[in-house]
Amino acid sequence: MAELLPLPAAVFVRSYRSDWSATLGFAYAAIVDASVALSWESHQPGAWMSLERDWDGAFPEDRARMRTFAALLIQHGTGLGR
Repeated sequence: MAELLPLPAAVFVRSYRSDWSATLGFAYAAIVDASVALSWESHQPGAWMSLERDWDGAFPEDRARMRTFAALLIQHGTGLGR
């Protein structure tokens, strides 16, 4: 079961390559049972990961943002933003 939260978890302006213009992005969060099977694109594999461990990514500063958002969800419950 998955529940998409109604408000964006983050709003950002990023350039994904040095020769591209920056774009406005919105990231949404979902509450998903860990038993749900993941699906992904062949060049972007998905995996369940603990927020307590560091992981590699294109934007390492996102780790702190994701941890902060998860803490807010725990503090306010899954209905955050409703």
